[in-house]
Amino acid sequence: MENQRKARGLDSLLLSAIFLLTVIIAVFIFISGDSKFQKNTSAANNDKVDETTATLTETQSGFPDIQIIKESSNDISIPYSMQYPKTKFNMVNKEISKYIADSKEKYLDTVYLFRNENKNNSVVGDFRISLQIHQYKNDYYSFVFTNKSSVDKTKYDATIQTYLFNNNTGEFVNMYQLLDEKVKNLEVLADYVQKQITSNPAYKEYLYTEKVQTLTEPKWRHFKKFSIVDNELVIYYDKNEIASPLAGMPTIRIPMSFLNPILDEKYRTNDTSSNTIIKTTHKGKRVALTFDDGPHEKVTKQILQTLEKYDAKATFFMVGHRVENNASLVREVLANGHEIGNHSWNHSNLTTLTPKQVLSQYNSTNDVIYEATGQYPTVFRPPYGARNKCVNDLVSVPIVLWSIDTLDWKYRDANKILPMVKQKMHNNAIILMHDIHQSTADGLDSVLAYLQDEGYEFVTVSEILNYQTSK
Repeated sequence: MENQRKARGLDSLLLSAIFLLTVIIAVFIFISGDSKFQKNTSAANNDKVDETTATLTETQSGFPDIQIIKESSNDISIPYSMQYPKTKFNMVNKEISKYIADSKEKYLDTVYLFRNENKNNSVVGDFRISLQIHQYKNDYYSFVFTNKSSVDKTKYDATIQTYLFNNNTGEFVNMYQLLDEKVKNLEVLADYVQKQITSNPAYKEYLYTEKVQTLTEPKWRHFKKFSIVDNELVIYYDKNEIASPLAGMPTIRIPMSFLNPILDEKYRTNDTSSNTIIKTTHKGKRVALTFDDGPHEKVTKQILQTLEKYDAKATFFMVGHRVENNASLVREVLANGHEIGNHSWNHSNLTTLTPKQVLSQYNSTNDVIYEATGQYPTVFRPPYGARNKCVNDLVSVPIVLWSIDTLDWKYRDANKILPMVKQKMHNNAIILMHDIHQSTADGLDSVLAYLQDEGYEFVTVSEILNYQTSK
């Protein structure tokens, strides 16, 4: 009996020793980092961006009761830059804050996942959210967010998010409300949008036919991304949503006056120059005048005066470093109803640059134009017309070249511009000129007089894209 008690005691002592040894080993493994769980957890924690390194600033937007919040990361390993509005309505702010937070979290998660999958903690991403604000009838504001991100310079995404709200009540307005809550009105709009997309030469060769058919079906969920800009309804599509990335981010612009018959009464425009959306053929003669490489303090001002004389609208593709020194002139261009485009920071051939350098050329110019005007450029023209897949992937607005080169940059002769225009003129032409040459400013009057006599309407590049046909 005594021997049995001793045996049981030894067994208990041995089991206790084994248990204690097991605990010691487990603790040692966890602390030393040999645990797979510990490794993954530690890596994730080390990768997380330190929110205290973010910089936030608040500025006035230029619109009543709307401030702009600018948030950027000071952590070079996880860079990001965001702009978003703050309004007087908590509900609007809450919805936008959720979009901003979700977008940032998605970007950070994508970078962390890429790092873990590739076992490379040095992978750097790039993430920017830019904002455009548009006012309609004094009562409504459109917020248009462009969300661009990349990971390790290999994966580029660009998406659009929009909000339309009543600045008197803080209520959001969706397409269902805009179209008087009637499916038959949506059917009319959907048919028009589909025709505009498929007939637009800027997108035609790049379209995903089946996706276009699907995403223009008259279903409310297909028409969530829209804004009202300069009395036009703008429908947006993400990059690679209905067309290959080479097409950029397709947009369809429709005059609100076309839409009047299918709009709820409170959203109708007083402009009745074109009063039905059924009007889908445009027989008028149009031309888009474009000016590159400015602004120039003297030449651009003279060109603006000549354009005003003929009530002509134009598009100015501006170089960033010139904008920086002529902010007031840039604001004057926009105030006169002209369109502003991005033409890179210092007119480099973008096809010779790295993706990071291309982004710097593009984003720096976007930012300096926004600082001057409160609006981002709506179109992009690469210097020398040089572009490749990298440029196409990184630029989120329409890339616009030209159909008539006046060669004003070559001859610098005011008398040679008009003959070149006459020789090559066609309907829906995009004419290339430069607002840095005095000879161009001197020769512009005769060009406008000729085009006006020929019955051409002067429109911006964005307007003409909807009407342009192949020569």
